[in-house]
Amino acid sequence: MVACKLSIKKIFDRIERDDKFEEFKITCGLTPSDEMDSTKFAANFYKSPVVNYKGKVTGSKDLYSEVIAETLINDNFIKDWLNLMPERPEHFKINHPNTDKNVDALKITNRKEEILAKLLFYQGNVDGLGYIFDYQTPLKKTRNDSYGKIDLLGYNTDDECYSVIELKYRPSGSEETLLRCILEAYTYYKLLDINQIKSAVGHDGIQKLKELSGYKHTNESELVVLFDEKSCAKDDGGAETNLMLRIVSNEPDDPNNYPSKTVVSQQYKECQELINPSKRKELRALCEAILKQESKLKQIRFVVLRADTDSKSSYPTNIKGWSRKLDRLYRAETLLTIPRKG
Repeated sequence: MVACKLSIKKIFDRIERDDKFEEFKITCGLTPSDEMDSTKFAANFYKSPVVNYKGKVTGSKDLYSEVIAETLINDNFIKDWLNLMPERPEHFKINHPNTDKNVDALKITNRKEEILAKLLFYQGNVDGLGYIFDYQTPLKKTRNDSYGKIDLLGYNTDDECYSVIELKYRPSGSEETLLRCILEAYTYYKLLDINQIKSAVGHDGIQKLKELSGYKHTNESELVVLFDEKSCAKDDGGAETNLMLRIVSNEPDDPNNYPSKTVVSQQYKECQELINPSKRKELRALCEAILKQESKLKQIRFVVLRADTDSKSSYPTNIKGWSRKLDRLYRAETLLTIPRKG
């Protein structure tokens, strides 16, 4: 647990952003007693703006994310996550039928990331990722809880473990840092009761999972950060490579469906650095520290999602109005896996 106000503040001191510490306290409702004995820090830290800073600390050659990761490890803040426990009695009370009346119904939200999560769920088996059996899995016990929802839950058939998947996607290119992604996925993992998958009834996705050849329930999981490589302008081949074409209209040639210039996602750029042993050392060390303290967490996987334009798979009959001209099937490619040692 965080011992005192100053110990929490040390993270913000290290990056010379005391102002953001005060903001974090107010936003998360941290009281002096919370700072002495509370799980609010671990449950909410991934939402702090400083976790998403991309540049270097003022007057330093060190990246914000590297300094924060180092402080979480060296001052044992990462151990605060061990005190997070699942609170929601039924994660799977809300059934997500594996069918949709019409593909246009997906556009009830402007949140394109959520639409993409639904499309992956409807596809079910995503080559290179696993079998997707739920999306927007709730974690809150009460309406006032600050927790979000797990973007996607899957089963990794190759490694025989569940996948807690943090999906990052924006048509104009996602800008969230890997530090944010890792902490968010880890927080959600801690708030998920894996055993509820085994006991769930009346949930279509889980029922189909249980019927999957080779499936067996396990207590082991992995964290997956799933992201786009880039959003391409139309002249750069966006019609072939972009993950979604129904951005503004149902016309694939509508210029408003494409960014004005090709944008590489922040996650892809940082993952290329993380693959290099000489870069992002503290971020890798943070992943290793998380795995070391979680005996049921098998690995952390960084995965790029791609449009499967060469797929010979059948047209998905569970989505009315699905069109090969407008819509996608998907595949995934693992760029990096950090396994638990020992």
